[in-house]
Amino acid sequence: MPKPTKELKSTPFTEVIELERIVTPDEEKRVDHIFVRRKKICTRHPEGFATEEIARFDVAWPEEPKEELKDSTKVNEEVEISINK
Repeated sequence: MPKPTKELKSTPFTEVIELERIVTPDEEKRVDHIFVRRKKICTRHPEGFATEEIARFDVAWPEEPKEELKDSTKVNEEVEISINK
């Protein structure tokens, strides 16, 4: 099972602002390709400098429930056929 992706969140030291998010579904691979552009601002630094960051990751689609096929039970019946001559 793949590890879940942790999104970057704001903390008391840094503020995270999401600038852009593009989600592209891929039906063949059954994943969503996600492109995120965000700005991180250091609030504890005296100048409060900011950096821009780009992240790309994939999120797998949930598995579809599969219908279980039950084995059909076979009934063997012997039938006697009498031939009158």
